[in-house]
Formats: sequence, C-alpha cells, structure tokens
Amino acid sequence: MTDKEREATRFLVYTLHLSRDGEEWHMKVDLEDGSVFMDVKFKMGVPFHFLSFDKVTKMTSVIELRNDHFIEKLTSDKDGVIMQLDVDTYRDGDFVIATQTKDGATETQRLRKL
Repeated sequence: MTDKEREATRFLVYTLHLSRDGEEWHMKVDLEDGSVFMDVKFKMGVPFHFLSFDKVTKMTSVIELRNDHFIEKLTSDKDGVIMQLDVDTYRDGDFVIATQTKDGATETQRLRKL
C-alpha cells in the first residue's frame, strides 16, 4: 500500500458478516458509509478472487479452517507487483483477532464482535 492508501484505511469502520451453509461460506463486508466492499461465497481450500478497497488491486484468497482459526493465504496483484500474506484469524472472547504476516513483519487487528 502507498502511504495515501494506508492512511485512507487507517480508521476504516466496517462490519464483517460470516455465515456457513454446509460446505459453502458467505463473507460480506459492509462499510460505514453503507457501501459493500466484499460479498463472496467460497469453500475452504478453494481459491476465490475479489478487488481490494482501492478497486484496482486483484486479490486471491485461499482459506482453511484449523483448530478454530481461519488460516488464509492472500495474494495481491497491483500493476503486476505480486505480494503474498499469511493471515491467521480467530475469535478471542468478544474480539476477532487477525494477524497478517509478510516477510517476517506482522500486523495485528483486534475487531470487536457485535
């Protein structure tokens, strides 16, 4: 992300909806302004695609469920520059913890469960 893109998402307020119907999962992200960032259905271990917040960066995600953790391999492609992240997301009490790791650097988000 550029500094401008990082600043634009620093205080982003959103609601993540996650549900399951058999083997199919549904993930929807509603932004505070009422728009929908993502609305996808996927199966564990099967790649799915979406655009990032900038509506330009192509994202590919593969998610596995292990010991109540969503383990995600996330690949972004912006203007031919490919980056890969590992994401570990799990519930801890009233919070959802998402830890992203790339090249040994880690970012952790604590999302309050509604």
